[in-house]
Amino acid sequence: MVNTRKPQPPEKKNIGNVLAQTIKRFGQDVVGILIVSTAIITALNILGLTSGTVANLWTDWIVNGFGWGTYILVALVIYIGLLILFRRIEQFPRLNLKRIISLELSLFSMLALFSAFFGFSVDRAHLGLDGGVIGWGLASIFKGFLGNVLATALLLVVWLLTTLAGIGFLLPLSRKLDRYFNRVLQTTVNNDFSQDSSVESDLEEKQPAPTEGTYPQTATPAAAAPTRQLALPPMDLLLDAQTSTSDEPFIHAKAIQIEKTLEEFGIPARVAGYRVGPTIIQYAVEPGYVEKVNEEGDIVRKKVRVSQISGLSRDLTLALGVDRLRIEAPIPGHSFVGIEIPNTSSSLVRLKTILNSVEFKAKPAPLNLALGLNVSGAPVIADLTRMPHVLVAGTTGSGKSVCITSLIACLVMNNTPDDLRIAILDPKMVELLRFNGLPHLMGKVETQLDRMLGVLAWAIKEMDDRYKKLEAVNARDLEAYNAKMARRGGEHLPKIVIFIDELADLMLSAPDSTEGYLVRLAQMARATGIHLVVATQRPSTNIITGLIKANFPARISFMMASSVDSRVILDANGAETLMGRGDMLFLDPETAGLKRAQAVLVDDREIENIIAYWKNATQTETPAEEPAPWEGLVPSMGDDADDLIEEAIKLVRQEGHTSTSRLQRKLRIGFPRAARLMDELEERGIVGPVESGGREREVLFDDPPDEPEAY
Repeated sequence: MVNTRKPQPPEKKNIGNVLAQTIKRFGQDVVGILIVSTAIITALNILGLTSGTVANLWTDWIVNGFGWGTYILVALVIYIGLLILFRRIEQFPRLNLKRIISLELSLFSMLALFSAFFGFSVDRAHLGLDGGVIGWGLASIFKGFLGNVLATALLLVVWLLTTLAGIGFLLPLSRKLDRYFNRVLQTTVNNDFSQDSSVESDLEEKQPAPTEGTYPQTATPAAAAPTRQLALPPMDLLLDAQTSTSDEPFIHAKAIQIEKTLEEFGIPARVAGYRVGPTIIQYAVEPGYVEKVNEEGDIVRKKVRVSQISGLSRDLTLALGVDRLRIEAPIPGHSFVGIEIPNTSSSLVRLKTILNSVEFKAKPAPLNLALGLNVSGAPVIADLTRMPHVLVAGTTGSGKSVCITSLIACLVMNNTPDDLRIAILDPKMVELLRFNGLPHLMGKVETQLDRMLGVLAWAIKEMDDRYKKLEAVNARDLEAYNAKMARRGGEHLPKIVIFIDELADLMLSAPDSTEGYLVRLAQMARATGIHLVVATQRPSTNIITGLIKANFPARISFMMASSVDSRVILDANGAETLMGRGDMLFLDPETAGLKRAQAVLVDDREIENIIAYWKNATQTETPAEEPAPWEGLVPSMGDDADDLIEEAIKLVRQEGHTSTSRLQRKLRIGFPRAARLMDELEERGIVGPVESGGREREVLFDDPPDEPEAY
């Protein structure tokens, strides 16, 4: 087939477009060079170091117009030119139009002041003295309206204000003065109120104090928030947070570097703002527009795609010189792309800071969890009742166990042992043993596999018993049941939270039993007031199965080793870019979005203080000696060993071969118990030793000859 398509003529370049792009790229540099060179030539001519016809005329005109202010004018122009030339240098100040206008107004008011101080003389002005002709003209205008004294005073005030604004001192000074006058006014009002209350005590009882606000809607949030119950621990048991100041030069330098790096890759964007958190700085980047020429030769503006900025994460990490960088595209609720880098001046997040915050007090709930502070320093709070279960994952040392510790401390700080009971499963045997002796804790911290499975089995039994009690009184959940029991004087059922520090040990030892227990509890235990907080450092698919993920909508992810692990726990990338040491992503089921936060750190002293307080408050010296409610279930798992060994012997006789997993499936028992039965069968000489390659064991003991065969 012959190609009859005519060759397209070469596209003609539009000279206007090329010129416009060149001016856009180098125009500011050319303007800066012209401004600086003109100012330098003027300064040299004024000092008598150079001369020329044009330069002399220009200098005479400048000196005649500005007088003594010519030197300040030249310095100001050089400063503006340098700002334009060195705008891409990180350490150099950025061009601020407001400050430049303030400095110009300061210059003109100073020219008028020079003329006012020396008698408003027009002859001196024409000689290039005082403020020149411009200064004399401005001073004469003020003099005609206000007179000599008032005009001079007003010009002095204007000069002071514009100078302070130009050098950046006006706003901080006004804030300090505002705080000072507020303190003085507050003190005066308090004194007046105390005097009036001593004379009219009856009015004091009927009317609120002026310091709390005249109108209810303007009252401070702290006063409107509910107070803590007297039975709860005081906040003095917790450590205060350490204050840290942000490094403003570092923040501005990185903002300039972000704009410069994006510009080098052909992406016009500007940093619209930033938010400083405990360990993270988040820059809000506003994508710009790219101008392209269409087929008709017209310039078309197209918005920069978000994916273009997200694809430069590694380049931005290299350009900014940081260890890790995360891009949030876009920031929820805003039309910006978030670029998050580590903060040089990081600070620890304390539990006391969040418990005393307005956000925590504004939404009182028994099972509120203080997760941490977000990228803007605001508290991140979640209600365990609404979640209703939490799945925590992260690599070793990323902060999982510290997070579990802070969650337990937060719950016991806001609940009495009558309202909340806790069960802790700690296969690591070291992290959570410090909570032994806490009155909220049922039994001790369980570390053995059999006992941990017994706890889960007891939770299933407790859930079924509570459902029967709810059905008996026609209550839809635990809160409704307790409300009815309170009116009838019946039994009060506490909420139960089960913490599992390492799920991988349970899933590898007894996967079927563990998954069955967790899935059933996660599906049905919410209404009965039983909640799960499960942590693991192996977010693989054989540990966090599909059934477990489906029933744990609320998830917390600390630093992950790869993006694959991040997708397993969060169904999205991002956890692999976290910094560790408490840096986390929280998947809130109510908002269906990821929230980055710095987790709470609870010190050992704080835990000891809390446990000691509750021991004294409940008058229990040895709470750990109380039998756990699952003690009746744990021994029973081995009591019928003789019955099961007989069933196992009968099974292997019929099968002719066996394995631990086969015993587990046929007898419907856990893996540890099936392994013990297999060891006992081997000791009795019924089965052979372990075969290589994972093959089934050989049965050495055949059926007895006197046993009739079945036809």
